[in-house]
Amino acid sequence: MEALVLNFKGSAMKEKKTRDCVGAIIGNIIMLTFMNTVLLWQKFTHGVILPSWADILWAANLSLGVQVIGNFLLCFYRPSWFSDLLRAAFSAAGLLSIIVFFIVFPLDFSLVGSWLNTLLKVLLVLGMAGALIGFVVELVRFLRDAGRAAAGEA
Repeated sequence: MEALVLNFKGSAMKEKKTRDCVGAIIGNIIMLTFMNTVLLWQKFTHGVILPSWADILWAANLSLGVQVIGNFLLCFYRPSWFSDLLRAAFSAAGLLSIIVFFIVFPLDFSLVGSWLNTLLKVLLVLGMAGALIGFVVELVRFLRDAGRAAAGEA
């Protein structure tokens, strides 16, 4: 049976379970492997993936590493304030990764049309906005829940 918690709107939502955290860890490890091996098959991409892909790896590895470690910690310790703090960290690391990807932009779809490069950059800007909003929301939730936890302990 799924445990239900109330979100900030008062509606029920499923609590994150250990199997969800393990699934996230496995998914992020797969993504880490993919991101770090892309340059090995760059010659088969007809110039779509540029050598500058190596310049974004530190940010991608940081973001995915934060998620792997955070989800591992959530397997064992899951008070709401801690979960909120980690989700804020996930959003911040993801935002950094998107910003670095946008600045370096190690892709070139001019073979298809330069409009695709522009479209992807617009989508990255939308992703930055979403990650920033997610960071602010999770930070506010963390501060709220940490205050409640401190008041309950006092």
